[in-house]
This record gives sequence, C-alpha cells and structure tokens, in this order.
Amino acid sequence: MRYKVSIIGYLAKQKPLYDGQTVKTKQLISVLYDHLSGDEIGGLDMQGMRRSPVSFFWNFFKLCRNSDNVIILPAHGSLLLFPLLCILFRGKDTKLVYDVIGGWLSGYIEKYSYLKAILKRFDQIWVETTVMKKALEEKGFNNLTVVPNFKNLYILKEEELNMEISLPIRLCVFSRITEMKGIDDAVKSVTETTNTDSSFFSLDIYGQIDSSYTEHFSELQKHFPENIRYCGCVDASKSTEVLREYDALMFPTKYPTEGLPGTLIDAYSAGLPVISAKWNSFSDFVEEGKTGVGYTQCDYEELLATLRKIQKNPSMLINMKKNCLKKAKEYSAETVGKQILSLLKL
Repeated sequence: MRYKVSIIGYLAKQKPLYDGQTVKTKQLISVLYDHLSGDEIGGLDMQGMRRSPVSFFWNFFKLCRNSDNVIILPAHGSLLLFPLLCILFRGKDTKLVYDVIGGWLSGYIEKYSYLKAILKRFDQIWVETTVMKKALEEKGFNNLTVVPNFKNLYILKEEELNMEISLPIRLCVFSRITEMKGIDDAVKSVTETTNTDSSFFSLDIYGQIDSSYTEHFSELQKHFPENIRYCGCVDASKSTEVLREYDALMFPTKYPTEGLPGTLIDAYSAGLPVISAKWNSFSDFVEEGKTGVGYTQCDYEELLATLRKIQKNPSMLINMKKNCLKKAKEYSAETVGKQILSLLKL
C-alpha cells in the first residue's frame, strides 16, 4: 500500500502524553484526517522504538519507501538518526518534510554539524518562527517555510468573554511542569505580590510534571499558600473550556529557544492575555500591550514589577482580551491546515 502522507512522531498511543511535541504531532494528523481517508495516511509512533526496535525500523523503512510524503517530528535525540535514515530509505518519488518543534534547531546544527548536509537534502523544513528561519538561512538553507504551531480549538466569541475583573485576579500556568518553564518563579512572584494584599492574585498550575522535577515540585507544593494550587493535567481539546475562567496566563519560560508554545494558542483561544518572559521569538507571537505583557527572560525582579503594574491597573488585561481572540485565529487548525495542505499539494 502506498500512502499519500506518513507521519513519524510521538503519537502517544501506548501512554498518554501532554507535552507540546505530542500535541503538535496529533494536531497535524487531525488536519490530514479531515482531508484524506484513513488508508491514505501512514503513521509511526516513536514510543514504539524502545519496546520493539526491529519492528519499528522495519515500519520506518516501509513508510519511507511507500509514501508520497513523509513528515518527521523527532525529539532532540531522534534527530541525530532519523533524517539520515529518511535519506537512505526514501523511495524514488518520496518527498521528505521535517516539521520542527520549538526553536532550537539552529543551535543544534552548530553542535552536530553533519546534520546540516543531511537536512539540506530534505524537500521542505517547516519552522515555527521567523527568527529560526533567518538563522538557518544564514547557514545556507533554502528549503525553509514558516509554518506556525497550531491547534484545533474552540475560539471564544467576543460576547462570551468575561470583560470584568474581580479580586483575586486569576492567573494560571498551562504547560509542562519543569524548572525551565519557570514554575518556581511563577509561584514565588505570586506569593510575594500577594503578601502585599492577600486578595490580589490566585494561581492555578496545570500540566504534566516532568520526572526530573517531581521531587522538587512536591516539596514546593507543601509551602503553597491558599491562593496557589496544582490542578493536574487537562486534555488538549478542553483547554479553552478551562482557561476561560482565568484573567491571564503566566509563561515565565527560561528556554530562549521556544518556538510558538502551544500554551499561548490555548490562552489566546480563551481570550487570555499572557504575562511572559521574552524568549528569542517573543515578538513573533506576543504584541506588547495588545495580547500580552513581556519582561526580560530570567529577570525575576522585572517579573515582580510586571505583576505589581497589573496590581495597580488590572483593567489593562481586559483591554487585551479581544485582540487575543483575533490572534488565536492565526494559529487555528483551519488557517494553518490550509497552508500545510497547500505545501503538500493535497
């Protein structure tokens, strides 16, 4: 059987995962299923590689040989091998696409220079940000297209927005729970600003806890004040329903190479402005004062000052809500899905 498109990525068939990589892979497959029949789409779940490596690589070979288009969405480690295998196994008429997750590829190529020649032989590389496109162009790549991250979410209508803020101002974190996502800073800053006025902020934290952070986060939870809670994981399809109850999303990431974080799409779809660290591609996705408020990445004092500014003028959050809904449409499955189908000539 020959497939029109095959996806090699984290499909999380064996174990539920809520990370951005898995969500993005599933969203891409969903767009394809809306346009193609099931027998026209091939899929290979990277979770199966460790459990049954012989079967995995045999299926990898078959997909590369028997697909019109193969799209890979590898993690860091998998990138060291999978592009080379795609080149070696590809069929005569197979087009290869690398759909990049995040904004780390340029720096990664600096470390593993052999990848540069291999990835230049791909027909297309889809990057999430203009910053990464420019960085790769400076390395001689000419097979690049900016394809932003996207989600198939219900986007609130303007009349569904809550245009009033009452105390406490309800903040949330909606991401993977790990040190580099700035969870400690979120907790500390809300705790410190709330000490001034015990009714001013609340913070709810949602997301899958990283195994390396479990012990630390457990200890952190023991000292949560009443206005801070961990609320577990939320199915990706229900994010709008959950987030619409809040006033703003906190995104204090310490990763400079974030692409378009899915949590921003969740927030915008629910009409939430973001309080965010300025990672490398911040200005691609957050309009200062229109869809969010930024502060210098890893500058805790500036984060604190940003929260205090909101304390003094909470209406600034209300004024951004409608802009957030407009922004969400740029990252909808409908908008980006049309671009993807066009690039694949489907």
